[in-house]
Amino acid sequence: MSRFKFFVQPGFDSEFVGGYLDGQQIHDWLRSKAPAMSDAISGETDFAVLSERLLLEGEKDFLVWDDLLKAAEMTYFADQTPLKGPSIDFCCGYGFWTSRILGKIDVGVDLFPETGSYQRSIEGFVDKGFIGGAYRSVLQADVTAELPLPDNFFESVVAVCSLEHIDRVENVLATITRILKPGGKVYLSLQTNCYIKKFEEIFHPSYVEWVREAFAIHQDRTWEEWDELVSQAGLTIESHRFILSEDETALKALMYWKDPFAPAAGELGLERAVKEIPEFRRFYFDKVRYWSRREVEPAQASIVCLTCTRQT
Repeated sequence: MSRFKFFVQPGFDSEFVGGYLDGQQIHDWLRSKAPAMSDAISGETDFAVLSERLLLEGEKDFLVWDDLLKAAEMTYFADQTPLKGPSIDFCCGYGFWTSRILGKIDVGVDLFPETGSYQRSIEGFVDKGFIGGAYRSVLQADVTAELPLPDNFFESVVAVCSLEHIDRVENVLATITRILKPGGKVYLSLQTNCYIKKFEEIFHPSYVEWVREAFAIHQDRTWEEWDELVSQAGLTIESHRFILSEDETALKALMYWKDPFAPAAGELGLERAVKEIPEFRRFYFDKVRYWSRREVEPAQASIVCLTCTRQT
């Protein structure tokens, strides 16, 4: 088995020495810690309350598109908590929202690319205290390749709007099925083709191409295509939630332009109004609360959230 970068939160196992390790060593460590990982810890349950608090505490920027995109998605994941362990988060990144919503995650796995919009390092993950202590361990790996994860091991598998960025997604779904414990649950949020179609309706092709390249949007799968891929991987969809309507996607796109982290809409002064005017802040976060629970018809949903089990 290959070697991987793997680190463990000292508060969970103070004797473990992380770094480049043989895959079998990681595999065996996970097996040995299964009893300790079998707990379940609740996280935040109200996205609007969480977003408002983080904004006022200076922990997040005021980005309408982020609240719009994440409100219903994170509410879906909050509704599944507490996640039974052992749990794993595929393509975890730095887990800004998931670390707060999911409560605790036993394993985070990510490519941690050195370049591009998703550039980040596993060392940065460790330096952030395993994202506020929410993650117990972290693995750097290509999720489409062989991973040092035990068969039939995880009770909860999570992938938050990440699989749509992966070309060989069938490999990832096969791994998820392999490592899922019988009776365990898979929780997925998946971007559909409706998302980028709305960008194509609104913006010049050159900007759409920039968005595609910057955020690795190359797989425009319909909900029906996702359904087929999940089924072919040996998973059964127990329930689904269709979110982010056509109008909401259009608003998200407009609030995104031109640089999502310094959008033109930022010049409207909305952040100052939300922070300094209580009535305006209440109005805005009431809207976020509305977005959190809004579901739409499958044909116009830009994101679908799925709860899956292994086929029997």
